[in-house]
Amino acid sequence: MKIGFRKTSILGGVSLVLGSVMFVTLTKEMGPVWAAVGSFFIGIGMGLTLTAFIVSIQSTVDWQQRGIATASNMFMRNLGNTIGAALLGGILNSRLLQYFADHGTGETAKLDVDSINILLNKEERNNLPETMLELLQDGLTTSLHTVYYVVLFIAIISLILILLLPKEQKSST
Repeated sequence: MKIGFRKTSILGGVSLVLGSVMFVTLTKEMGPVWAAVGSFFIGIGMGLTLTAFIVSIQSTVDWQQRGIATASNMFMRNLGNTIGAALLGGILNSRLLQYFADHGTGETAKLDVDSINILLNKEERNNLPETMLELLQDGLTTSLHTVYYVVLFIAIISLILILLLPKEQKSST
């Protein structure tokens, strides 16, 4: 409350962009700590922006409309989560299929999106030929990086929109 919802949102937007940049620059040499720190910044950014958005919405409507405004915000957040997960999942699957088509030969040409699940099972993973294991891992890495770039793009757009928030809030009665 002391710094206001706009500054809190800006701080959250910057944190989202920073976390997204960390994911875009992620390599296997950086290890899981880099990914954890990137996740931390994205979590901080989501927490700051979503809370600040609720406060800003509630402070700009009349008391009688706060329930409707808050419910509308929650509905749109859930709808956005659903559409975002579908969009990013579709991009991931599309890039995986494209990677397998471009790099797969012989036995590896038969790989599909569900083949990635082999990486989750230690016994199956250890029984894979080295070329197939490498193709699955590289395909997943490449596909995830495409998703990370899309997330970075969305984070940058979000920050720009946050910067367009009004500097003064209307007092409600």
